[in-house]
Amino acid sequence: MEKHTVGDVVAKVKNGENIEVLGYDGDFVIVDKVRGIVKGDFASEDLSELKKRKPRAKPKKEQLILAGEVVERLCLAKRQFKIVFGPGEVTIRTGGGFMRVVEGGVKLAGYKTLDDDPIPLLIDLFKKYGEVKLLKVLK
Repeated sequence: MEKHTVGDVVAKVKNGENIEVLGYDGDFVIVDKVRGIVKGDFASEDLSELKKRKPRAKPKKEQLILAGEVVERLCLAKRQFKIVFGPGEVTIRTGGGFMRVVEGGVKLAGYKTLDDDPIPLLIDLFKKYGEVKLLKVLK
């Protein structure tokens, strides 16, 4: 865990770094790296047998800019969240839902309406970026 200013956290995100915001200490943001999949105890020979994947596309510049703006607002509102960058997408997890920034729009999952927190804080940024789609909750 590390303490950073809001500006430092925004810069990390704009560089495509996966982070988790655990809390706040005054004007500082408490940041940790997002934990990945634990591989367990395997011999290196066993791991080498796994297929190697080709590198995939990174998120586009517009997606990184939007992610930086979203993170700045979430930090100023002192919200906890995780942000993970995937091939051509950015996923932001907050509370029980997540927001996925894809090319041309934003998909929201885990929220019942656009009034659920923290959507009202971010909706203007999302609409400026592209189409905002609220995904139905599976039953």
